[in-house]
Amino acid sequence: MAVLNFSYAKIRDAGLFRDYVQRAAMLMETMGVEVVTRGSFARVLRGGGSNGEVAAVFRYADMAAAERFYSCPEYQLLIPLRDAACDMTIHLYEE
Repeated sequence: MAVLNFSYAKIRDAGLFRDYVQRAAMLMETMGVEVVTRGSFARVLRGGGSNGEVAAVFRYADMAAAERFYSCPEYQLLIPLRDAACDMTIHLYEE
């Protein structure tokens, strides 16, 4: 079953965030992760505040593929950069 990843980032350092996104995008391409969409926060229609300033949705073939991506050594090296660049929330949903 395909898995959708909804990621929300509140950016603290735009330069570091661009670097993180570029590096993560190259890894995602290598690992066959599909970019569904990206967007910047516009406004809240209902509920509390936004989860972040930018959001992205990615598709993995299945939960095992998502877990492989996030646990691979190459992504593990990106975590300190990600955490310096932004506060990120990552949710996985089965499609």
